[in-house]
Amino acid sequence: MRSTSSLKLNRDFRRLYSRGKSAPGAYVAVYAMKTRRNDKRLGLTVGKSFGKAVRRNRAKRLIRESYRAIEEKIPNGYDFVIVARGRADGAGFWQIKRDLEYVFGKLGLK
Repeated sequence: MRSTSSLKLNRDFRRLYSRGKSAPGAYVAVYAMKTRRNDKRLGLTVGKSFGKAVRRNRAKRLIRESYRAIEEKIPNGYDFVIVARGRADGAGFWQIKRDLEYVFGKLGLK
């Protein structure tokens, strides 16, 4: 991910959940918020109810790679949290990529 850094602090995630705009898709939900920074920051969340660590890590890898594929179309100056939904468990790369494009379009960011 070229121009995207990671969200790591719990307060950043909570701020996005409470104040950010959100849009659900079939496989992911995205929370987005405009910032004064000149780059993008991304956080990924996959809940424990999703399954064991192998499934959660696979979902995160697929989401991260799908985001990387559409990253250049998204403007700078935003923080994002992408939350994997239960249906993402059996989904492939192309399904998640299409869903991410749809959700970012819904948010007006693509």
